[in-house]
Amino acid sequence: MSTSTRLGPQPARTDRPRQAALRVLQALIASDGRGTVATLNQALGGHANTIRVQLEHLVADGFVTQTSLPTPGRGRPARAYLATIAGRQVAGEEPDRQGQSALVEALAEHLAGTDDPAAAAHSVGLNWGSLLAASGGGELISILAGQGFTPLATSDGIALRTCPLLASARRYPDVVCGIHQGLIDAISHEPQELLPFVAAGACLIRHA
Repeated sequence: MSTSTRLGPQPARTDRPRQAALRVLQALIASDGRGTVATLNQALGGHANTIRVQLEHLVADGFVTQTSLPTPGRGRPARAYLATIAGRQVAGEEPDRQGQSALVEALAEHLAGTDDPAAAAHSVGLNWGSLLAASGGGELISILAGQGFTPLATSDGIALRTCPLLASARRYPDVVCGIHQGLIDAISHEPQELLPFVAAGACLIRHA
């Protein structure tokens, strides 16, 4: 099965763009995820060549793709840049997300060997979500984005397009997905159900 049609999300990237490139990436996403050197230069200021260099780094690292825009008449076509799912992930996540994910992953490994791993996992998720909510992380989608899930509101619910614990989730789905369900339960203002690995390229959250 190809990566594009495989059920479930992509693994969250653990590398991040350099700070200057991240600033360009965040500006690109703020402009609905698509832009040109000219539109980014208008938003960010500075020199267009500096923005162009950072875009080249982002393209090389897989955070951005580029395409040519049709132009009337002759002349070199302008290039448009589009943020990838990985680009949206790293642009929206909290800087210390990787440390938190490593801790949760180690905890998931431990919980998998307990007497009632699913119940323990849900309890851990509830505590984690309560802490995130208390820290002023915002609504469910913004908190999930900060934790590396790259959420997208769709007609089906909320698609989680990346997972910071994907390898562990495939080994111990009851534990890792139980933690994530607890996280959702602690943050959401209404009952929501996590449906792991049900869509091409995503897990889904739907109203329970």
